[in-house]
Amino acid sequence: MFHDINLSKAVPLVVDLDGSLTSADIAVESLFRCLAGKVSGRARMIGHLPGGTAAIKTWLARVDPVDPRSLPLREEVLDLIARARAEGRPVILASAAHQRQVDRVADHLRLFDHAIGTTSARSNNKGANKLARIRSLIGDAPFDYVGDSSADLPIWREARIAYTVGVTTRAANEQRLVPGTRNSPTALARAARPHQWAKNLLVFVPLVTAGLLTDIDAIAQAVIAFLCMSFLASGTYLLNDLLDIDADRAHSSKCKRPLAAGELSIPFALLSAAIAIVGSLAVMMLATGYAGFLALTLYLVMTLAYSLRLKSAMIVDVIALAGLYTLRLVVGAAAIGVAVSFWLFLFSTFFFLSLGYVKRYVELSKSEVDRHALLKGRGYVGSDAEIVMVSGISAGMVSLLIIALFANDMRTSDIYQTPSLLWLLVVPLLYWLNRIWMMARRGQVDGDPVAFAMKDKRSWVLFSSVGAIILAAKFMVSPF
Repeated sequence: MFHDINLSKAVPLVVDLDGSLTSADIAVESLFRCLAGKVSGRARMIGHLPGGTAAIKTWLARVDPVDPRSLPLREEVLDLIARARAEGRPVILASAAHQRQVDRVADHLRLFDHAIGTTSARSNNKGANKLARIRSLIGDAPFDYVGDSSADLPIWREARIAYTVGVTTRAANEQRLVPGTRNSPTALARAARPHQWAKNLLVFVPLVTAGLLTDIDAIAQAVIAFLCMSFLASGTYLLNDLLDIDADRAHSSKCKRPLAAGELSIPFALLSAAIAIVGSLAVMMLATGYAGFLALTLYLVMTLAYSLRLKSAMIVDVIALAGLYTLRLVVGAAAIGVAVSFWLFLFSTFFFLSLGYVKRYVELSKSEVDRHALLKGRGYVGSDAEIVMVSGISAGMVSLLIIALFANDMRTSDIYQTPSLLWLLVVPLLYWLNRIWMMARRGQVDGDPVAFAMKDKRSWVLFSSVGAIILAAKFMVSPF
């Protein structure tokens, strides 16, 4: 499997695996998959806890073998390995990961003369233990070492050249191979997706429909609700990316997300998500009372249900997406102490159901899976694209019918000064829905249609006209 190491020719290059060759952490990811229910045997894992880290790694290596093809590899380290091999130097993969996992990676890459990992359930191959294993293999010969952790300090001290990945040793023999650090604020901000906060502007819709645009207290409550929902949403995005880390790595664009790319560690992402979620709920409770807190909690529960199970269930997933958008309206209404009208609730359900179908249609149309093969992480096969499109367009047309019925119902109401203007709402919404579907059909919508609309100038004009029509109907007195 591995070559004999000839130390007479050149200095060996020893490369760490987790965090160095790959930006992932194999054992931590396996542990998370187990705790999240993606690997069976959580109860059996408890029995290995008294044995410590090495015992858990041994068990995880057996129940959750790593797929080397999915690991995000560092190009800088691969280039260094290629140069070492071109010079005829032995290259050794040395890791604290279990020997089975290390061998799987080494066998897949075929770049190493030898591979060292944790072999005993009692001894973790890390720090001084790893150095002892290296020395047992090469003796007192000089070597270069690539590492990323303070645990590698004993090895770096004895290395001829200490190649560092994202850390610094301040040693004379150090060479920074990969600059920057893991868990940077920039990576966290990207994972939090603040551009998606635009969706949460829906919390202001009840403020508009209730005619409270001049009420300073109501505006303040709505702003707090918007911020709480946005930070909570960012926390759930982190959790969702943790659960989807394997699927994202297999995706052409999602593989660049910070967690999938290994720019954020799983423990750091979990801590950040917990702070964002708990903090948002606490502020919502203090600022808006039980109604706002319960509405935001319901949104959190629905989001977690979607991430854990519903997103992989055919049809149920888009219904859940529509429900999540509608819940934003409920949160906004609860924050200012008003009820969501029947018409608004009904319209938003079908309108966002249509957009949920757009999202799935885009995924299916851009997927390269066979027409009869399941899309990874979803409940659809390639041939479902046509029925998804028809269902989405139909839901959109139903939402427009609801707007027309609403406009007709408001003729005898005193809520609007000029209710006849509400009929005009159908025009920009009809144009926008047909346009978004046509652009999706042409492959011009990349992923989330709401995110697309936020960057689309024509969409801003159309939705501004919707707002203007509602305000005119609400406050403008007809001269006729």
